[in-house]
Amino acid sequence: MIKRSNSYTGTATWFSPEKNGGNYGACWGEWIDDDSEIVALNGDQYGDMDGNSKWCGKRVQINGPHGTVTAKIMDACPGCGWGDLDLTPTLFKRVVGDLDKGVGEIKWKVL
Repeated sequence: MIKRSNSYTGTATWFSPEKNGGNYGACWGEWIDDDSEIVALNGDQYGDMDGNSKWCGKRVQINGPHGTVTAKIMDACPGCGWGDLDLTPTLFKRVVGDLDKGVGEIKWKVL
């Protein structure tokens, strides 16, 4: 991971809130599903997994091989490495492409 001010590089993966962890993310209060335009931030950057992070609710722009999207950080990904984001299926398709790929290189920044 390379950090340049508010810009990061990492790997995008995808998760189904409905099947992987429930419809409420680590950031309290907002219902999420597979069509939500939210991401789960890697655990190292998220911080304390037992509460809301300073990252909760921040908007990010994600650039990948298939496109660019804007999303909101509303969950945490304990198994992701520094700079990585776990995207909902709807976002992953728009950024990386086919869900069968499973992973893709991304660049993202805080807006």
